[in-house]
Amino acid sequence: MSESLSLKSDPISQPAAKDPLERQTWSSLRIQIGNRLASRLWDKTLDDERVALDVPTFPIAEWLIKNWWQLFNELCPGNSIPESRAMDSAWLGWAGRHCIRSADSSLFLPKLYLYADGRGLVAESRADRPGSLPNMPGEFLTDGVASIDPVGTEAALVQFINQTLRKVEGIDDDRVERAVGQWHAIVNADPEEIEFCGLSGRMGLDPYDPEEVSESLSDLFEAILSDGDRPVVRDLTEAAKPGTVEAQWNWIGDVSRSLQLGPRSIDLPFDLPPSEGSPAEYGYELARRVRAFVGVGDSPIESVEKTAGAAIGRDFRVLPRNDVPGREIKAIVGQAGSGEFIAAGPAPPSSRGRRFMDARSLFHALATSTESPRLVTGAYSLDQKASRAFAAEFLAPRKALLDKLPGSYAGPDHVERLGNEFRVSAYAIQWQLENAGVSISSD
Repeated sequence: MSESLSLKSDPISQPAAKDPLERQTWSSLRIQIGNRLASRLWDKTLDDERVALDVPTFPIAEWLIKNWWQLFNELCPGNSIPESRAMDSAWLGWAGRHCIRSADSSLFLPKLYLYADGRGLVAESRADRPGSLPNMPGEFLTDGVASIDPVGTEAALVQFINQTLRKVEGIDDDRVERAVGQWHAIVNADPEEIEFCGLSGRMGLDPYDPEEVSESLSDLFEAILSDGDRPVVRDLTEAAKPGTVEAQWNWIGDVSRSLQLGPRSIDLPFDLPPSEGSPAEYGYELARRVRAFVGVGDSPIESVEKTAGAAIGRDFRVLPRNDVPGREIKAIVGQAGSGEFIAAGPAPPSSRGRRFMDARSLFHALATSTESPRLVTGAYSLDQKASRAFAAEFLAPRKALLDKLPGSYAGPDHVERLGNEFRVSAYAIQWQLENAGVSISSD
């Protein structure tokens, strides 16, 4: 992961600009992700491509400062970013914190998203649909998703912001005073403040806004700062909502104490896959290794708990705990003091949903719980994505599904039959088949 995001600007004279902040920071701006240019566009006037934007950089620097902690810590709230026209209010709020086009609606900026994935950073560019920006001078052309280096990206953005703020020194404007004050707080934060702000950012909150981080929420963050880097804390703050996070943290503590849950302390009887590659590839490979170790081949799994116990060499129990506040936590998973592994959480309404959730819990017991118990959540971190891929392949192996199809297509009857045979939802079967390149027919 060597690529970084960088914003490189060269001053341009723009005496016609009425706003002194715009006039002082007007620049030719290149936005790069490694060797690719997110600022590449089709210029309608030139009827040709160009790679730099003529824009004032202060609104961009101001936006980066305001959303600094969310940009580096908050996950994407879905498996993929929907088109802007399909976004609901929650998605629009997230996009306002993560899409550089949100910096200023009057500026011509690319649809470039920057967000965390649970381990590092992702930069995602979306090309504009032809004809979608009739009132703008062009359309951006770059499409792509890249995992980028957080350290290198932070250094590049710090340089861009410092360069921009130097250009507006001495200008008497509330926006300058506010941006400079918050930037000073960011760059001078001590380790404890950085951890506090990171917790806030993971939840999509501005740590400097008391309307977003209330006094009670601030007290909670300070109380768990010593645990802030434990995976279970990351799981919680990547998924929780401000109104329920304190009750959920208390629930985690109560369940962990009552069941004596801790990290996995035993060695597994087989090797985990290498961590390179996508979370889906990791989850798939681990599922195949578990199936091979317990000797079930491509047959349907009769009992997740019994198969899990055979794979781990210890009992694996699933306990219903319907008292968890909110809907974000699906289960907590860890090794009990007695040596057995336990997954505890609300029981899904269907037996197939329970099997899928149990399989996701098994993934965490095997692959991610060596430092602390883990949560199964609705978030889209790399670990949670891998748990979904593991559960799908563990319960309904792709090869077995393909072998049971008459060709490279599947209709509703095929999906239903396979779902019944492997006892998983139609959605899981369809997801497996589509990822294998099978065309799904609605007839």
